[in-house]
Amino acid sequence: EKFTGDSYRELTRIAKINEDLWSELFLENKEYLLKSIQTFEDQLDLIKAAIKNDDSVALKQLFIKSTKRREKFDR
Repeated sequence: EKFTGDSYRELTRIAKINEDLWSELFLENKEYLLKSIQTFEDQLDLIKAAIKNDDSVALKQLFIKSTKRREKFDR
């Protein structure tokens, strides 16, 4: 808890919201949500493999891709 910053608190603030509502929303959007979770897991697996294999080139490429994706939000 002492290492938790504002960004973590902001990202987790939905945890304070009605659990019945969020359960209903997740289940009503199950197909889209499961697809998004799988995509997220696939990306984590790429990062994990790069770290495990000491592959700095792959990590850098993933970081570059992420930065480019993030820049789209600033437009």
